[in-house]
Amino acid sequence: MKKLLAAIALSIVVATPAVAENEDRVLRSLPTDVQKDIEETRASCRSIDEIKDKVTSGDEGLTQFTLRGRQAVLIDPVILCGECYHGYSCDNRGERSVRVYALFGSAWRMVLANKTITGDIFVSYVPGKYGPEGQELNALVVDLFFGNKECPTRSAPTMSAQWYEKRSCVVRWNGIKFTYRPL
Repeated sequence: MKKLLAAIALSIVVATPAVAENEDRVLRSLPTDVQKDIEETRASCRSIDEIKDKVTSGDEGLTQFTLRGRQAVLIDPVILCGECYHGYSCDNRGERSVRVYALFGSAWRMVLANKTITGDIFVSYVPGKYGPEGQELNALVVDLFFGNKECPTRSAPTMSAQWYEKRSCVVRWNGIKFTYRPL
């Protein structure tokens, strides 16, 4: 019986590091500068008593999906920190820099970068489309503080008024790039 318990204890100790490695598999596969940016954002948010318990670690907080079968990840400082905290994970209007990286062969490439997203991001998946790397993305629904040419906003005289002019947009992957369409 002692040998059995010792074998079980040893297998738990040996298996534990492998489990820990899998918890940050995607994070550790991202480019070094992206990993550094994620960890700096998290460290900054951990310095705030009000949100330090909400800050994610490892792959937690990285929204994973596929783009036409290609592994992808959305990086949003608000999700990494657990909430929008002005000056740390977003600015005073709730804007932050959201990025999507897709895996091309063995290299990650940034396929979306937007600094004018404000509010929550709704991630819509294609029903029934599951691959080895996650669910297939149908669309992102975002609010843009300042729009782009595909999803324009009206200009307002003040920043406070501009917030009311923000525009909800549907963001979809067309196989080559993300496109925007007003909602």
